Amino acid sequence: MDQPACTLLFPGQGTEAVGMAAGWEAHAPWREALAVAEARTGAPLRQLMAEGPLEALRAQRCAPYAVLAHSVGIYRTRRALGMPLPVAATGHSMGFYSALVAAEVVPLEAALELITAVEDRCEATFAPGSVGMAFFIGVPELELRQAMNGLPEAVLSNRNGKAQFTVSGPVAVLDELVAALQPKAMKAGLLPVQHPLHGPHMAPLLPAIARRLSAVAPAPPSFPLISHFDGRLITGAAAAWDEGLASVALPVDWLQVVRRLQALGAPLAECGCGRQLASLTRWADRSLEVASLQGAP
Repeated sequence: MDQPACTLLFPGQGTEAVGMAAGWEAHAPWREALAVAEARTGAPLRQLMAEGPLEALRAQRCAPYAVLAHSVGIYRTRRALGMPLPVAATGHSMGFYSALVAAEVVPLEAALELITAVEDRCEATFAPGSVGMAFFIGVPELELRQAMNGLPEAVLSNRNGKAQFTVSGPVAVLDELVAALQPKAMKAGLLPVQHPLHGPHMAPLLPAIARRLSAVAPAPPSFPLISHFDGRLITGAAAAWDEGLASVALPVDWLQVVRRLQALGAPLAECGCGRQLASLTRWADRSLEVASLQGAP
């Protein structure tokens, strides 16, 4: 029976886990993606994915590379085994880089270099432990915004669901916000990231990042991409690559993505480790089911 074409959802950092590569090592497209990532970064990704320790796999100079290469390896393996071209694809946060590579907008090497450029600029710009992100689950958006009044350096960076958000900014400000909302939230706290992603704190870094990647010549995507910023469809080469370059400073609005998924009406599949995006999508619309491509074929 022919497989139906799906809309693919590529997860971001935080989905890395020891054992995530189980069963995939037998497939050449996956091995080739990981070999490219290891050669480009110098990180022993396959060993850490298979054996850990988890702390080393989660390191900022390892986790995003592992997530990107693993997702791309899964996609390429599934395609080699007969999966049809997607109806469309998107990614959450750096998961959009995986979508860019899957759609052949840029090679895997370019997306890996983009991650490195972001890391280098962040390390040069922000003092260790000075900035980051906080999460809030079970707090209405209006209540969160009211608590942020008087905290101008706190920025609403992710609308992941109707009551699931992240805020970026200085750690001292985030600590204050978490303390104010923790008694009312189901969960609240700091995320294990060192950057104030998806907000204006990242915008001054973009020119240097773009200059570093200026030699990249993007190609038109082989299927439409969905912006994680506003849910629009992206079909042009320059527009897709510009979205990738700017994505670290653009807020993530998964509710807008879900509206686009509803309009497309295709089956949904998460292309990566874990169920991060299945959960977020169900938070937004309980009727949407998201299959997983993680289980090795």
